[in-house]
Amino acid sequence: MTFSPKATKCMACGAAIFFCRTKNSERMPVEFEPNPNGNLAVTPQADGLPEAVVVRPGQAAGMRDAGLLTYISHFAACPMADEFRRKARHKQTVDTYRRKATQSKGNR
Repeated sequence: MTFSPKATKCMACGAAIFFCRTKNSERMPVEFEPNPNGNLAVTPQADGLPEAVVVRPGQAAGMRDAGLLTYISHFAACPMADEFRRKARHKQTVDTYRRKATQSKGNR
């Protein structure tokens, strides 16, 4: 099974991301481009939503040595990440970003 994630854009910063499922079945945004310092192993799943597993630094280095790609969570790179974290999320702020994203799609 080849891995080709479905790209989308972050509602806050506009960066290219894709979503994965964690071991707890939570959805997590991941940077679209592989990262040479990444700590996530991403594997395709039959249902189309890839699974992301956090790996230790030694494991990540071994993966890269073997030619496998590693990724980082978008939460680590997004300047607006705190707005989307569960504990700090403000419904009004998230709704604002969603409205802006929907409006910009309508202007195309």
